[in-house]
Amino acid sequence: STWPPCVATSGARINARAARGATPMFASCQEGHLRVVMLLSSYGAARTGRWTSENGEQLTKRAAMFATDHGHDEVVRWLEASASYSPLHHVQVLTERRTVELLRGDACASYNLRSGRSIRPMRPRAPFRPPCAPPRTETPYELALAWPNLPASQLILAAASPWSPASHRLWEPWYRERATVLCTIGYKLAYRLKREEHSFVDVWVSHVLPKAMAESV
Repeated sequence: STWPPCVATSGARINARAARGATPMFASCQEGHLRVVMLLSSYGAARTGRWTSENGEQLTKRAAMFATDHGHDEVVRWLEASASYSPLHHVQVLTERRTVELLRGDACASYNLRSGRSIRPMRPRAPFRPPCAPPRTETPYELALAWPNLPASQLILAAASPWSPASHRLWEPWYRERATVLCTIGYKLAYRLKREEHSFVDVWVSHVLPKAMAESV
């Protein structure tokens, strides 16, 4: 299905309600469309909402109730497991373009980690768990390991590795800016060496720059 991301990115209301309170999320759970549920969730669709019963009573309904009532156990299990997911957790439905946007942008905000630090603690040496999440909630890195062949997973795994020229585009703006400044310094130094210019650049980009960037995390 391609319509949920198209609708979400076009500015449509992802939580638009029908007459009795039905939302795209409620309808998808009721019909058992797991992938659509995942897509809606990745764009922040609400999992609870007001519902008007047949006798006019106002109720608060959870999306999982609709899946349970119609026997969609797989949807119910996914909703329970993904209760604390951020957009970046949805590796099964994220496109390459959106994954890059999340890694480059404000994905850290979903982890309360926007304090001058990077989302990179999801790398294997220091797997990151959101402070408010249940202890067993998987990290994006762990989910990427479980689904390694997906486009989003491959990008997350690359982003969880130390900085390199190849992964430069996956880091946040302040980090990319720092790498650019350091790279410029290296080229200016290399220019003064004349004959050894190319060798110096190779060493700078392959060894000095990655080490300097690692110290910045």
